[in-house]
Amino acid sequence: MIRTNKYVDKFLGEPIQQAISSESGIDLVLDSLADIIAESEDLSSKVSALRNISVKAGTLAAVAAERLNDLARQIDGLKKQCSPKDAPLCGTINTHSMELKLKFNSILKEQQLLELRVLGVDNLTLAIAAAKQELRSLPSVVVTQTKHVRDSILRDIEIRRDKVHSSARILSDIVRYLTASLHSFSRQLDESFERIQIYEFWRWIFMLVCTVVCALVMILMLAAMLCGCGKAKIHAKRTLQLSAVWLCFASLLLWSVISAVFLIAGHAEVFVCQTLRDAAQYKTLSKLLDKPSPLLQNNEGFFDALFRDLDNVTIEVSVRDVLRDCERNRPAYVVFQLDRILDVNKETSYFEWEELQADLGRLSTTVDVSFLKSISAPFNRILNEILVKSNVNLPLYRMEYNNPVVGKDLPALEDQLENVAAQVSDLTTSGRLETLAKRTEKVYMSNIKPLEQLRADLVFKLTELELQLIPYRRRLNISLSHIHTAQFYIDNQGDVIAQKKVSAYVSRLVSHAARWRSHVLTSTGKHAARCQPLFAVYAAVRALLCTKYISSLHGWWLCGVALGLLWCVLLTPLSVNLWRTYDRRMNTQNFITLSNFNAAPQGTPETEPCENGNWTTPGPPPPPRDDNW
Repeated sequence: MIRTNKYVDKFLGEPIQQAISSESGIDLVLDSLADIIAESEDLSSKVSALRNISVKAGTLAAVAAERLNDLARQIDGLKKQCSPKDAPLCGTINTHSMELKLKFNSILKEQQLLELRVLGVDNLTLAIAAAKQELRSLPSVVVTQTKHVRDSILRDIEIRRDKVHSSARILSDIVRYLTASLHSFSRQLDESFERIQIYEFWRWIFMLVCTVVCALVMILMLAAMLCGCGKAKIHAKRTLQLSAVWLCFASLLLWSVISAVFLIAGHAEVFVCQTLRDAAQYKTLSKLLDKPSPLLQNNEGFFDALFRDLDNVTIEVSVRDVLRDCERNRPAYVVFQLDRILDVNKETSYFEWEELQADLGRLSTTVDVSFLKSISAPFNRILNEILVKSNVNLPLYRMEYNNPVVGKDLPALEDQLENVAAQVSDLTTSGRLETLAKRTEKVYMSNIKPLEQLRADLVFKLTELELQLIPYRRRLNISLSHIHTAQFYIDNQGDVIAQKKVSAYVSRLVSHAARWRSHVLTSTGKHAARCQPLFAVYAAVRALLCTKYISSLHGWWLCGVALGLLWCVLLTPLSVNLWRTYDRRMNTQNFITLSNFNAAPQGTPETEPCENGNWTTPGPPPPPRDDNW
């Protein structure tokens, strides 16, 4: 949930905040108010400095007023003491207006200047901080406002996901059942291969026996030939007769086995291997295994029998199409037409989920930025107060302080006192006038001149303050106008901006759902669960059965035929011819011996006369010698 809030804060709350701030200009207004705060602080410091000068000038003015009054009394007293002769001359000294004309405490009594010293800078700073905090809190407020709808959206998605998982469970069952069937088929193949290994063992035993028989016959024939070359032709004849008998029985057995193997291998090649190797059409295999199959019960097909124990599973595809598509490594979802069991297109049609669409529609109505409509209220109040406080009639005070500090020109009064002192006849009066002239100079230098300097400073400060207040008040009015404009824009367009950003956020969610749907459709239709391994299993079984076993049977019966022909065409005729040859030689030799014995005279061979040179036997001549084997 925290992660979800973070995404909502980033992709919904912050865009609304940034759009409202940039389009209304409220952030620029708040930044400009910081300049007003700095200038207000400068004005406050200058007003404070002006008041300090006024306080100092007021203190000096009190002392100067007392000195001027004392000086005026002394001059008036001296005028009364002048002699009648000097009275007209002393009467020319006028102390009228010898008093302070400026009231330095008038600025201190000005209420607006007192308020101008404290322009509400702290309140304005707090108001700016509160406004910025209110703007920064907009994303969290949006998160809080949309929490219920977002929970509903998540709940809708969870419900749909559970439904999809429930619908896809049948695919898991198919995969699990198919895996179990493959394992069972593998075990059956292992058992079959064990039996085939036993047959292979006896086949090689039979071939070994044939080899031994062939070797024994060759040994017997070789022994017979050795005997025939010597004097034991009778033994050669008997040995050759035995070889012929052995060859007869061995040939009968060999041809019987070879015929059986030939029949088995030929039929297996024609009916099994040719069927399995028909890579173009698989016509025979399709006719045997497709529905209705002559090999299965109840006119079922191969896949009907394979998934008979699974409810609501019907795969009506041809074995031919499955093998060809799996050989091209196409996805199992397309090959087995699983869309009849689980329609992924329908399951991922998010735009048909009514609850989700309703919750997405409600999301746009939950965002409310009306709390920003009061964001400018503190600024209006504070800035209006500053405008009222800064409306001070500073030219009035400046014109007032442009007047002389004292109504009487003291330097001129000093000169007059010195001139009168020089003209009076009474030396005592003359001395006293000179003393008053010096006191007048002293009062001017020590009391009046500093006041004149402070008056000049006050005039300068007032002029400076007046020149600064004019643009300051203009900026205040501009800021107030900007605040009114920004607030008016927020009041009238804030909800519109929020609705646009919510719509963009909803569009973002919908685009994610569209990409998810596209990914699922693309994966199931092009990439996921390719069935080439299934064809690899089929090809491996085909190669094992046809290449290793049936092909070896072909080689076996071919070798048997060659061996049988060797026995029948070469060894057996050879044995018979040798047998007959040795038999004729033996008969000829026996006949010659018998003839010689019958023609000899009575007596011993030692007394037989040797003059008769006719050694031929009586009777017909013997047949010609046949040495052709």
